Amino acid sequence: MKNILSVDVEEWCHPEYVRNKVKETLVERVHQGLNNVFQLLREHNVSATFFVVGELIDKHPEIVKEINEEGHEVAFHGYHHKPLWELNAKEFQLELKNFSSLIRKKCLGFRAPSLSLDNRTKWALKVLECSGYKYDSSVMPTRTPLYGVKGAPLRPYRPSHGNVAKEDPNVKLWEFPLLVYPLASVKIPAAGGFYLRLFPVDFIRRAIKKANKQGFPAVIFFHTWELDPKTPRLKLSPYRSFVTYYNLDGMKKKLKNILSAFEFTSIENHLEEKDLV
Repeated sequence: MKNILSVDVEEWCHPEYVRNKVKETLVERVHQGLNNVFQLLREHNVSATFFVVGELIDKHPEIVKEINEEGHEVAFHGYHHKPLWELNAKEFQLELKNFSSLIRKKCLGFRAPSLSLDNRTKWALKVLECSGYKYDSSVMPTRTPLYGVKGAPLRPYRPSHGNVAKEDPNVKLWEFPLLVYPLASVKIPAAGGFYLRLFPVDFIRRAIKKANKQGFPAVIFFHTWELDPKTPRLKLSPYRSFVTYYNLDGMKKKLKNILSAFEFTSIENHLEEKDLV
């Protein structure tokens, strides 16, 4: 089974626990991280979905061309990496419109900054659907200190506009929830970012195998800045520093192990192969 690989294209100052600490990006590092990602995916002959922060394309329009030339999908990751809980429907609709004008082609997918889609921000589902989007990939189907939707399906589903955790076959938009490992009544995040860096690679591999055994693709992700050895590190509280920076040095090795063990593709390719669009 082909699993789904996604990359959040961000600057080092975009993570949730960092963004309010930085007024301006004094040192831009997005190209360094992006080039390291391209090299890694070339080595493993993998295509992926790149969820890009809009303001990075505004500053560096060549990013879209580079991603397309490498054979990957361009999707939307918020314009300024503001979580949905800091926006309203009108502001979000404007972000979608502005991103569309930047990439000059139809965009199929969205991932909310800081995975901020839940029942507080469920209004975003209707905005995405009305804007012609085909899928979202923002739901972590368990609760964490920062995000998550408890009780959401573990496999791709069509989320109800009234309750993100419920399915509605009449909804056009697909949700591709991020990988968790079900253990009794507990669901442990295993998809990416901090949790991909935190847990041993054998645990991540078991989670992927379990999803595949149950008949659906595992959706994992990582950030471009996690593959940049020179990512600036701010002085944060011990907890926030741990979540943001823990095991950055081991991320590349872990990804190499996972990409060698499983097949991956983009969400766009998955939708086409399964005739879902």
